[in-house]
Amino acid sequence: MGVMDKLRRLLGLVEGHEDKVAEQVGKRTSVSEEKAREGIERVQEAVGDDSNGDGADRSRR
Repeated sequence: MGVMDKLRRLLGLVEGHEDKVAEQVGKRTSVSEEKAREGIERVQEAVGDDSNGDGADRSRR
């Protein structure tokens, strides 16, 4: 299972519960709830934008 598949699976568990996850992140780490929400949104967008399905950004290698 590739990284993007794992992310999709995890985000499927998070979807609809972003506020709860951000709240828990805020309680358990030094990251604010707002920053946690922004991070969740960025990851959701990145996973959604992965059109080829393998998540590989060849330019970063």
